[in-house]
Amino acid sequence: MIVSSHPGGARDMRQMHHVENLQKRPQARQPVLEVVGGSGCILSALSCHCSYLATVTQEVDGTSGLFIVSLLGNRFYLLKRLRETCTVLAFHPYHESTLFVATASHKVYSINVDDGSVVVMEGHREVVQKVRCGLRSAIVVTHNPQEALVWSWPSLTLTTRLHLLEDVPLVWAGHIWQREELVAGFSSGTVMVWAGHTRHLHPPIIPPHGLTFVFDAFALSRCGEWLVGGGRSRLVVTYSLPARCLTQVVQLPSSCPAFHSPLFLPAVYPKYSQVLAVQGSSGVLSIIDFSTCCKLKTLRSQRFYIESVSTSEDGNFTAITYSSGVTKLYPTRCLFPEDPTAISVTEMKKEEVAFKIIEKREKEKEEEAERRMKRKKLTEDLEELLDKNKWYRILRQFGSYPDKYRKLIWVSALQLPRNYSTFSALLDKGTHPAYEDLAEEFPVADGTLFRALQRTLSCLGHWAPFLTGVVYLPELLFPFIKLFHSNLLLCFEVSATFLLNWCRLWFEFWPRSSVTVMNVVDNLLCEEDPSLLAHFIRLRVTAEHYAWTPLTSTFSRVLSESAWLTLWDHILSNPPSFLPCVAAAFTLRARHTLLSCSEAAEIKMYYRQEAWVPVNQIISTAYDLHKGGGDGGSEGDSMPPLRQIFGSFTPLPTADLPLFTIGPRDVMQEETEDLESRLHDSTPRTESGVGNKNSAEHQREEQQQQEEMVYVVGHAELHQQEEECLGSIINLRKRHLAAAMRSNGKHT
Repeated sequence: MIVSSHPGGARDMRQMHHVENLQKRPQARQPVLEVVGGSGCILSALSCHCSYLATVTQEVDGTSGLFIVSLLGNRFYLLKRLRETCTVLAFHPYHESTLFVATASHKVYSINVDDGSVVVMEGHREVVQKVRCGLRSAIVVTHNPQEALVWSWPSLTLTTRLHLLEDVPLVWAGHIWQREELVAGFSSGTVMVWAGHTRHLHPPIIPPHGLTFVFDAFALSRCGEWLVGGGRSRLVVTYSLPARCLTQVVQLPSSCPAFHSPLFLPAVYPKYSQVLAVQGSSGVLSIIDFSTCCKLKTLRSQRFYIESVSTSEDGNFTAITYSSGVTKLYPTRCLFPEDPTAISVTEMKKEEVAFKIIEKREKEKEEEAERRMKRKKLTEDLEELLDKNKWYRILRQFGSYPDKYRKLIWVSALQLPRNYSTFSALLDKGTHPAYEDLAEEFPVADGTLFRALQRTLSCLGHWAPFLTGVVYLPELLFPFIKLFHSNLLLCFEVSATFLLNWCRLWFEFWPRSSVTVMNVVDNLLCEEDPSLLAHFIRLRVTAEHYAWTPLTSTFSRVLSESAWLTLWDHILSNPPSFLPCVAAAFTLRARHTLLSCSEAAEIKMYYRQEAWVPVNQIISTAYDLHKGGGDGGSEGDSMPPLRQIFGSFTPLPTADLPLFTIGPRDVMQEETEDLESRLHDSTPRTESGVGNKNSAEHQREEQQQQEEMVYVVGHAELHQQEEECLGSIINLRKRHLAAAMRSNGKHT
């Protein structure tokens, strides 16, 4: 393929894309063109006859580059450099060289991709979200949730500002050129229709009662007769625009839990005249035959989710943009099931066919053997390169892992199985109801990063429903997801491994904080610095403030990004018992600042902002505490205390996900079951059929009395154990406090 740049744009060509022509005649499911962007997510659009492909990339300096790929001329070039963020990118469905670009400055630009001439369309008060115009329409409609503007074509002068429903966001607006009508769909499901020339408003179409979801998207059929709308539900409402009424409510397949960014595809095959492409909340594109509500195909990527889909007006090609910044151009036929009528059978002799089959099989065996040898050699080299002992020595010597290989080393250290089949089943379930309003509870400015967080939390919620009640879970896992957000599978497996190993004892007393973890940090602090602990007791500051607060944020509040990465290099390379030592070390290294605080509010504020303690000092102190806590014993010693409490590292199994059994422990239930089993074993067994009704009732009464006795005894024992534990902790604190007071008195 010949690639040429725009005059004077050689630097931009190297900076922006490389375009690779994969095949001249594409096979099924293979892209004919692949555009790899620079940094950030890409918006893309196809022209009506697929002569141009427009892409927008986010550059490192904050600007956006608008590039045009000429598919007929085998070249690409930088058309414009945008200072604002691009929100809409769309070609005119009839004039192939006209491109509409909307930016965050509330303006819409009409750009001629041939000569670069620009017409500015001003009039919106907020950011434009969509630009639509019909195939043979003399009208262009631009809208956002609060307003819809009508422009004349080709002069692009503002003619009408539509009067919309008050306090109801606008979702979709467009022009039906077949009947010269303007149509608008709202989040309440109401559809309004205006006459094209007179702007006379017809009676609105009201959705049926009982629909509890909010309409997020609408799609217009190719013939202009049907408008379908839906939201976070499998239900889709169909409106008949000529009859101006609601015709039916259909239900999508179970694998399509939401109706997001729908698009009617061109009728490639007569058998499939009404085919709808729906993007799921999990980044999967579902191809649905709307006439039968059956799924025809599913398009997904193992590593990245689909951001946007655009189709040329002639229906020959479809551009799909992924979250990795890659746009792939597919023949639209690839999105449909194979048509048996399109298969041509050539006449061959039986011997020729058999010879070709044998020859092909032998060649495939040889290629498979070569690939197997290459994979084996690559695996051996990778295992040698990612040897944990080798990298751990480098970590202790240099203090951190190399930034270039950090993610690869973490994946190797955590021994992630990369079980895509199980993860895909969780991803297909869509957004968990507990995280549908995550944007209000945990707002994230980056949309791509927020979707990765929401989808990872949803998969964790489907796997372990208990986790949906943990309010600090988004903040806990956000730093890991930010690091691995380009690969959802790694986001999920890293989060699951972290929860199963390092958070094993966090939920024993849920919804309260973990008493076990806080006691460990408290004891470490008491042994190393009794004066600091006495200062905390005097100010009524507990371990929930100086231990639990930084732990539930994985130290992301108190450390910078580079310091956080360095710290977690050491945490993930050591047993889970190393984490509470880090929490205690952070407090010990800040003792002078904490001792200078005279109020509890000052200490609490210190643990909610970025600290200035060098991370290397925290890590060094944590290793000393970890070794002093018993994890550095020799091989002949018994199991160390800290390792006994927190256990050893256990990776995820390769076959399937384990059952999430971490949760609040019920001591009463355990003791009751234990006593019941012992009583049951001590009861003499009788043969079946022996006894009468009176003996059975007597046994039931005795069993009920035994259960009541077990409950009373167990409750008393539990209360006594709690009192003894609290008494020992109070006595220990009193002794250390007295020692600290005596030492302070001697100095004075």
